Amino acid sequence: MGRKHKWNEKYEGVNYQSKSSLRLNFSYKTKQQFQTYECDPDQEQSWQVAAEIVVDIKRDIRDGAFDYKRWFPESKKSKKYAPTRGAFLKDYLPYYNELRKKGIQRMGKGKPLAASSYESNRSTIVGILTPAFGNICVDELTAEDIYKWGEEYCKNVTTNTLSNIITVLRVALDFAVLEKLIPVNPLIGITLYGHKKSIKIDKHDPFDREEMHALLLAAETTEFVNYLRFAFFTGLRPSEQIALTWSDYNAKLRTIRVDKSLTDVDEVATDVKTPASDRTIHLSPTAIYALDCQKMHTKLKGGVIFQNPFDQKSWVGSRPIRDRFILLCRDAGVRYRKPYQTRHTYASMQLTVNENPAFISEQMGHTDVSFTLRTYASYIQRHRSDAGWLADSEFTDLPIDKQNLLVLSK
Repeated sequence: MGRKHKWNEKYEGVNYQSKSSLRLNFSYKTKQQFQTYECDPDQEQSWQVAAEIVVDIKRDIRDGAFDYKRWFPESKKSKKYAPTRGAFLKDYLPYYNELRKKGIQRMGKGKPLAASSYESNRSTIVGILTPAFGNICVDELTAEDIYKWGEEYCKNVTTNTLSNIITVLRVALDFAVLEKLIPVNPLIGITLYGHKKSIKIDKHDPFDREEMHALLLAAETTEFVNYLRFAFFTGLRPSEQIALTWSDYNAKLRTIRVDKSLTDVDEVATDVKTPASDRTIHLSPTAIYALDCQKMHTKLKGGVIFQNPFDQKSWVGSRPIRDRFILLCRDAGVRYRKPYQTRHTYASMQLTVNENPAFISEQMGHTDVSFTLRTYASYIQRHRSDAGWLADSEFTDLPIDKQNLLVLSK
């Protein structure tokens, strides 16, 4: 590496390194940096090119536009130095997502990002944003670039999907503004429109009474019966239910604490997604019965309440539950729906029997009652033949049988 060469003194910032490479020398972040340039050192043209590279690097450093990973993508030092305004978005977006995963206090996002949100961002960056904008530098992206991409991409997605995609880019560029890499976020004021969202039939597709009973009868193990019964009569999300531990259960108050979840991308239980989801569930007699039956299986272990009964280990996300649900529905002769429909079944049952919507909303961890009513109120009319009759018992001028809510014929 230190062997003298006839062109060592002629080209500044370049030294002989080996028979197949030269060494580039420059100062960055107050430290001397050395990088290998693969070439034929016995050709003067190689020294000329190497010297020009050093000049360009020094210019970028002087202008505040040097990005280590852009110049030396294979260098270990590229992970040490943060991208600058001259960095490509394909490098800057993953860098931002890693920081966001740990929490960025000065953005008002000090709380670590949930594993599922991090993975969703990563997927958007790798699969959509990088192919679209990856080779554009952070400080060169314009509103026109966004609109041009949107015109083509919006043909196949909804406005809501476009918004979710652009939000990942928008927030990353907000951080770039904080880092003073760009003076202003080019996405400010930009809205992209896709096609209208189609109405999904049976998005909320609860099981009826007969289907519930058929599923419980067809379950292969008592532990899975306990899981199903508890799910039907609490409305918990699968990711919340499999994260429950015995320490969450208060037998005296007949409640259970819901403050964590375990999604398909989590290795361990993490915080629930929203503040409203952090809640205390009041348990019905059926839900308590399910827990009492489950005690003999997991209580002594002191960990999770509901384990995978087929391998006696903790559930690893909701995907294994879905796999079991497919088989269960087949064996029970019930049309398949995702396990999440147990949650919708709970809500529809409660509204059908005229339970207080505010109570249902709190039980399910909704942000407000109006969301609960908008989502589930239709099931009152769908499942109750006497829907809309209750006011008659108090206000009609006709004689009625209040027990049956039927107008008596004269």
